[in-house]
Amino acid sequence: QLQSPESFAKSVQELTIVLQRTGDPANLNRLRPHLELLANIDPNPDAASPTWEQLENAMVAVKTVVHGLVDFIQNYSRKGHETPQPQPNSKYKTSMCRDLRQQGGCPRGTNCTFAHSQEELEK
Repeated sequence: QLQSPESFAKSVQELTIVLQRTGDPANLNRLRPHLELLANIDPNPDAASPTWEQLENAMVAVKTVVHGLVDFIQNYSRKGHETPQPQPNSKYKTSMCRDLRQQGGCPRGTNCTFAHSQEELEK
């Protein structure tokens, strides 16, 4: 999502608060100095040009944050770790979802009246 420099800085502050409340189980606090460095980059086009060292630091920060985000998504994403729970009063599904077969995904998700797996068909 495209953000303004101000909203990015605010997001970094909000992340810090959330990490303090949750105990930071994913060790995201290690990204905070890199996020703060990026948040403090002056977006003003009239600002002085950064030095090569500042550019290098910014690029290292971007790389570290992106790697941290990828690591977080791969290891802590709820979607990958949860098994779908059957919904109460779920309908008996007798055929596979056409969208899932043809497009590889279903826009209706859990609200779809067709099965998305062999397991759903057998229930």
